[in-house]
Amino acid sequence: MKTAPILLLLALAAPAVFAQSADDYFHGGAQFYISNNVAQAKQFATNGLKLYPNDVKLKKLYDLLNQQQQQQSQQNQQQQQQQQQDKDQQNQQQQKENQQQKQQSQSKDQQKQQDQDQQKQDEQKSAEQKKQEEQQKKNQQEQQKAAEKKDQQDKDQKDQNGQEKAVPGQMTPEEAKRLLDAQKDSEQLLQLKPKTKPNDPNRPLKDW
Repeated sequence: MKTAPILLLLALAAPAVFAQSADDYFHGGAQFYISNNVAQAKQFATNGLKLYPNDVKLKKLYDLLNQQQQQQSQQNQQQQQQQQQDKDQQNQQQQKENQQQKQQSQSKDQQKQQDQDQQKQDEQKSAEQKKQEEQQKKNQQEQQKAAEKKDQQDKDQKDQNGQEKAVPGQMTPEEAKRLLDAQKDSEQLLQLKPKTKPNDPNRPLKDW
């Protein structure tokens, strides 16, 4: 039994040298089939049928190997299809994840842009409000200065209409008026005093 594989290999290598029976081909094909080498077993059975086309065992072995090969081919095809489907699903899943990531990235970019726009609007609003407050403060200061200037003008006008300011070394108009009134009163008093003869400076004084 140990020499059977060696003989089978020799028979494959040089089929014309060794004469083989139908059983040899059958057993050789069976050995390859047991070794799960369906293609080589089928080749061995095919070579046996060329020499022994009417051998029943070789025909059955060939049909079995042919069916097994077809099943294996279908399985391989199904496996390839399944692998292709798995690959397609993985690609679709990857594309879906990439699309989601892209949408998330776009959403983040949009949110970031909105935040930047909102911040810019807030800064502009704050700057405008500050500018308005400064303008309002400036207007209030100008109004206050204008009011103070008007008060000063009114005060100066009142001083001009009423009395002039006193100058050191000079009398004010009111002081001059009071002095004139006092002089008039003195003159009236002098007019009311009885007249007396003037003393004769040449008259000798009495010597008592």
